[in-house]
Amino acid sequence: MFEQELLDKLSQHINYFPRKEQAILLCLHAIQDHYGYVPRESLRPLAELLDLPLNHVEQVVAFYDMFDRETPAKYRIRVCVSVVCHFLGKQELLKALEKTLKIKPGEVTPDGKFKIVPVQCLGACSEAPVFMVNEDTYKFEGEEKLNEILSRYT
Repeated sequence: MFEQELLDKLSQHINYFPRKEQAILLCLHAIQDHYGYVPRESLRPLAELLDLPLNHVEQVVAFYDMFDRETPAKYRIRVCVSVVCHFLGKQELLKALEKTLKIKPGEVTPDGKFKIVPVQCLGACSEAPVFMVNEDTYKFEGEEKLNEILSRYT
């Protein structure tokens, strides 16, 4: 079960909505904020709190790229791989990240600081190609600028 502090936060989210299941995304965010990721063991108790089948909660976590299902890196670099970013330089962005961090998408740097996570859309098509470091969004403007941005997080 959940620690009392987290349980209080989940209850707050659940009580905010007319139907419990409407709180699922807020609850998952609260769990991720608490643990740093969404542990598999947290899904059953959450399903019970929301009166939902376990497989429904599992599918929501699997569907959204924003939820980490394993111990994450300190900084998650989400790279938009949608059509617009693809045509406007996504591949160059990925190559620059791989070269700089010496990891492939889905991997974590040996120091545990960075993980490259391809995602479908970050909602910033006018700035394509884009990437996010945790909640900060950036336009890719070449390897030098990328290195400058990443140095802020080391």
